[in-house]
Amino acid sequence: MANSKPKILLYNRTTASIEEEIVFEEKQMHFFYNNIIGRFISGFLLKRKFVSRFIGNRYNKKSSVKKISPFIEKYNININEITLPVSEYKSFNHFFTRELSPQARPICYEPETLISPADARLLAFKISDETIFPIKGSHFTLSRLTNCSESIKPFINGTCLIYRLAPADYHRFINIDDGYQDKPTTVEGFLHSVNPISLATGRKVFIENHREVSFIKTDNFKTILNIEVGALLVGKIILHKREPGKIERGKERGYFEFGASTIIQIFQPQTVIIDNDILENSAKNVETIVKMGERVGIKYLIK
Repeated sequence: MANSKPKILLYNRTTASIEEEIVFEEKQMHFFYNNIIGRFISGFLLKRKFVSRFIGNRYNKKSSVKKISPFIEKYNININEITLPVSEYKSFNHFFTRELSPQARPICYEPETLISPADARLLAFKISDETIFPIKGSHFTLSRLTNCSESIKPFINGTCLIYRLAPADYHRFINIDDGYQDKPTTVEGFLHSVNPISLATGRKVFIENHREVSFIKTDNFKTILNIEVGALLVGKIILHKREPGKIERGKERGYFEFGASTIIQIFQPQTVIIDNDILENSAKNVETIVKMGERVGIKYLIK
């Protein structure tokens, strides 16, 4: 049994300081991923979709509204940003998928600026020649991530951005550029937690979890590979557009129902330059807190 409980450190761009994450259900997380019995349960039962759906359905019930106020207080959620009074939410999941006022998340529309698709904790990695990149000590390939070997060839030696959405985060996400998307492909899988506590165990979370894979031809960043990854307690990944067609920068792409989740974006080589603060902290395995629509990098310009 592991007794140590390492802190999850985050870089706050606003204050230019390191802070500790308040982990959702931290005691339970450490039990399920750092305890021998708990790891057995999470490895064989907790990851099953029916478990997440059963628990998620409880948060759709009217009685779950009693969880909203304690959640707001514990995670310091700014209720001035939301579009409804707290009293008007019909369930905890209704609040979890809350919408924000447009001014709460201003979108950068400068075409050469790379923006964040969501409120999240961001890591950036260069993809190696072998198409393998590290996630908290775990390694996997692009072909395993997408279940496709041919289409991923242009992304070898590219850049990988991993946006982890914690339960307290705003769980709606946007398109990062104008362009054209292919039909998303659903890759069936489990629903492991994407929390660093889980990732530190070495589980192949991102190639085992349920995910939606899309190739998006953007106007400014070539074709990108976009993957929404479901996670423990996520009832559904909701994509507003499931057919091929044009997309617009800043327009809502979809949302995650209750639980933590992840968006992975893969860029081709010489396409983007990620901001230095993100790269420096990623090299230390420290995630950078970003907001939907804010700059995380710029377009790579050939001189």
